[in-house]
Amino acid sequence: MTKEDINEILPGIYRIPVPLTGNPLKELNSYVIRGNGNGDRNILVDTGFRREECRNAVLNGLKILGIRMEDTDILLTHLHADHSGNAADLLCEGRTAYIGEIDQVHLTGYENKSANEKLHWMKQARLRAHGLPEELLKAMFNNAPSRTMAGREGVIDYTPLKEGARLAAGEYVLEAIHTPGHTPGQMCFDIVGTGAMILGDHVLFDISPNITDWEEMEDSLGDYLRSLDKIDRYEVTIPLPGHRKPGDFHKRIAALKAHHENRLEECRRIVKQLGHGELDEIAASMKWRIRADSWETFPAGQKWFALGECLAHLDHLVLTGKLRRHEEEVIWYEAL
Repeated sequence: MTKEDINEILPGIYRIPVPLTGNPLKELNSYVIRGNGNGDRNILVDTGFRREECRNAVLNGLKILGIRMEDTDILLTHLHADHSGNAADLLCEGRTAYIGEIDQVHLTGYENKSANEKLHWMKQARLRAHGLPEELLKAMFNNAPSRTMAGREGVIDYTPLKEGARLAAGEYVLEAIHTPGHTPGQMCFDIVGTGAMILGDHVLFDISPNITDWEEMEDSLGDYLRSLDKIDRYEVTIPLPGHRKPGDFHKRIAALKAHHENRLEECRRIVKQLGHGELDEIAASMKWRIRADSWETFPAGQKWFALGECLAHLDHLVLTGKLRRHEEEVIWYEAL
């Protein structure tokens, strides 16, 4: 990495590119806000997978900028491993790691069980109820990057943030905005008075964020769409997404809402055509932007995300009265 690879967004705010080798997302945008020196903290936003190349990219970028982790707190937009994986390895003694209060639960464990493993067990149970074969469940479980490159649990105590919480670094103040959907506790951060907003994976500009089902969310897609409306009210002129390049903020929000309306109609149409629609065959009939010849050749890790996204759309259609879910030996759907 060279100085030319680092973008200065605003005076004292930088983007450090973190490679996600072998992942369709390609790169993570890690942001750092420089403090005023003399003990004033810096803030590092998101950290990459728990992989040496991700960790080195962050550290090399900070070194180029003359910023030390010993003077830096960590702020996570959400729990996913490509954003949180390196937090425990990067955080120095005496510093603080922040995350939204809802996602914080998923990074601190459940009694003696790994929080990350429990999340995947819960998802497996729901997919099993929809008739997914054990061989496929095992393959998806073993290949999910959210498991294989997640951070160490129980190493640090994450400080939870509520809606409206403010963090200061240098001349800037970041205000937390709870935007559930992509995860239950995804947060965006308005950089107050600048027109800049750190978006995590809530708004991405050349790919659509994965909206999957969550055990504690009755309607993750509905929550996501409402969260889009929530931040659309902000005058954002400098959007800072978690991956790839930014674009026109309000135009992209409108496009994402239209995308999901089209997905919902596609999903309902498929169920209507099938008559008796089960999850695997519904997802197999949907169109996906992925390099695979067919549903059978989908990589197992990506199939995990596709099935979750299909489920989120089915949940929304059931709750809005457009589908009926039949909870029999294997769950299936019919159009209304």
